[in-house]
Amino acid sequence: MPISFKPMREYMKTHNISFYRLANEGIDAQTLQRIRHDRAITTDTLGKICRILNCQPSNLIEYLYDENDIIK
Repeated sequence: MPISFKPMREYMKTHNISFYRLANEGIDAQTLQRIRHDRAITTDTLGKICRILNCQPSNLIEYLYDENDIIK
């Protein structure tokens, strides 16, 4: 998948925020598992996480370019 949640994991580590806290704030365990494995989540969920972490989506996700993504 070209979207990665690595920035989110790094943000959480830097700010001492655990996945347990996100679960306690109402983020479903299956969603957290999807984030750990860089799988898709909804924009509604992304918005909830931004509210919880007090950040912007750009702090949480990054697009990974692939050679096949280049428009010719």
